[in-house]
Amino acid sequence: MSDDKRKSNRATVNLMVGETTGGTYHIPLAANISESGLLVESPSGLDRPDSHDRVVELMLPGCPEIIWARCRVVRSERKGFFSSHALQFVDISAVHKKLVRLYVQRCVGIA
Repeated sequence: MSDDKRKSNRATVNLMVGETTGGTYHIPLAANISESGLLVESPSGLDRPDSHDRVVELMLPGCPEIIWARCRVVRSERKGFFSSHALQFVDISAVHKKLVRLYVQRCVGIA
C-alpha cells in the first residue's frame, strides 16, 4: 500500500480514537497511523459536523500515555457504509510525536 505522496511510514492499526469536532465527541476507528497523521473510519450515517479541525486522543498498544493532537482533515471519502478521513497532525507535542514515530517504526520493523 505504497503511495508516492506519503512522506513517512504508516502502520496498520485497529484502534478506537476519541475525536472531537464541531463541539461533539465521536469514537471512530483508526485504520493506519504515521508520524504525520492517521486515517480514521466511521459509519457514514452518523450525524457529524462538517469541520476541518479535529482533536484526537488515542492510546497506542504498549504506550502508557494518551496521545493528544489537533488535526486537519486533508482528505475525505465514502466507501459504501463507511466514511474515511485522512487527518494530518497540526498541533502535537514533541513527546507524543516521538511516541507515534517509535510505535510506527516498531510496527514496520525499523526499530
